[in-house]
Order: sequence, then C-alpha cells, then structure tokens
Amino acid sequence: MKMLHKLLPIVFALMLVLAGCGTSSNSSSSDENTTDENQSTETAKQNDESAQDDATKEENKQQTSDEESTNNEESAKQEVNDDSQAESTVSDKEEASTEDENAEEESKGSVEKENTEETAKQTQDEKQAQEVQDENQAEEESNGTQKTLTYENNGQSVSEKATLTSSDNQGYNVYLLDGFTFSAEEPRKDVITSKQNSDSFMRIEMLEKNADMAAEEENVKALAQAVNPDNFKKDENIGLANAVSYTAVLGEDETRFILVKGNTPMKLSIFTKKDGNPAIAPYLAMAKTIAAAK
Repeated sequence: MKMLHKLLPIVFALMLVLAGCGTSSNSSSSDENTTDENQSTETAKQNDESAQDDATKEENKQQTSDEESTNNEESAKQEVNDDSQAESTVSDKEEASTEDENAEEESKGSVEKENTEETAKQTQDEKQAQEVQDENQAEEESNGTQKTLTYENNGQSVSEKATLTSSDNQGYNVYLLDGFTFSAEEPRKDVITSKQNSDSFMRIEMLEKNADMAAEEENVKALAQAVNPDNFKKDENIGLANAVSYTAVLGEDETRFILVKGNTPMKLSIFTKKDGNPAIAPYLAMAKTIAAAK
C-alpha cells in the first residue's frame, strides 16, 4: 500500500507529462498546419498577384500595341496628307508659274507689238520729216541759199549742209557750215570760228585785183616764219586753185597762211590744233565757195 502511495505521484506526474506532450504536439501540429495554411494562402495570393500582374502587363502590352498601331495609322495618314498637300502646293506653284509665264508672254507679245507699231510710226514720221527736209533743201539750193559741201577728213568723205552768208564788211559771199559762225573782225577782215573750239578760226582778207602777188607771197611766207622760224614749211597742195600756202607749228598750235590768186584774190590765215581737232578740211571747203557778191 505504501508502495502504491509512492507510485501514485509518479504516475500522476507521468500523466501530466504525457498530457503536456500531447498538448505540445497538438499545438505544434496546429502551428504547423496554420503555417502551412498561411504559406499556401500567401502562395496563392502571390500567384493571384502574379497572374494579375501578367494580365495587367498583357493588357498594357496590348494597349501599347494598340496605341502604336493607332499612332502608326495616324502617322501614315499624316504622311499621306502631307504628301497630298505637298503635291497640291507643287501643282499650285506650277499652275501659278504657268499662269505667270503665259501672262509674261502675253505682256511681252503686247510690248513687242507696241514697239513694232511705234517703230513703224517713228520710221514713217522720220521718212516724212526727211522728205520735207529734202524738199526744203532742194528749194533752198535751187534759189542758192543752201548748199551741200563735201570734203575729205581723215580719209573719209564728209557731206554737210552750208548756208549762204554775205559779208557786208568786204562785199563777198561764202557758204557757212552749220558747225561754224561768221563775223566781221575789223575793216576788210572777217573771221569764221568753230563752235567746237573758239581758238580755231579762219581769217579772211580780200585783196585788190591789181595787188602785187609776188609781194603778197613773200608776205605769207614771212608770217609763217615769224610764228616759228625753226618749224615752218611750204605746203605742196592744199586743194585750192592758184594758191600758195605756208604752215608754221608752235607747241600744239598749227597756223597756215594762204595766198589765193586769180579773179578773187585773198589772204587766208587758218588757226587749228596740231592734233587736227578741228581739222583744216572744213575751212578749206568753205574757202572754195568764197566769191564776190553780185
């Protein structure tokens, strides 16, 4: 009995231990089950989230693809519109250019036509004016107031109109070219002066018919020698009949002294430039027309 009383606490203690072990085991098992359930739930949640992410990504991808497709379509449409607009602009420019060219051609044709008509009109007017001038000149030449003088100048033949001019100072007539003036210088001397150069002129001195021609010839030679004793000479032929001529050169000036014998004796002094501007030829052409007034 005593032995039984000693064993009872031990048995009771063992029962308590066993009961604790069972509780611990159940708790552990429950914890494990809870952990497993939590892990399963977490895994499922993660799988759901992954699936949702994948679905979202796929949706986003599809949306991006749709947007890119839409953008590409809009870009393609824009390019087509731009090309159409560019073609339209080019077409408009070409049409405008064609219209401008046509307008320019029409304007050019109109201007050419006007120029042709104007030229024809001017030609006709010039022709009529020339006819009138020729008629007036013919009439003037018929009554002796106009005359055409022809002379050689630098190897070329020159024809110019001259007007009959009378000298009240010495009683003679001369045909005066348009580029010159006539005036009385002093008693028994007149001058014909170039309008181009007033330093160029011809002095005219009429002589008596019974004048001593030998003495007058010596006089024109002495005049040339007095201008420049180192540079004067006798001229061979000056185109005047019954004439003796001497020329003296001093610097840029050239002076010619001429004695004309015959029915209208005279002495001429012609002053020109060495370079021949104006030339001596027009003076000689006018000198040929000098004649005693009737």
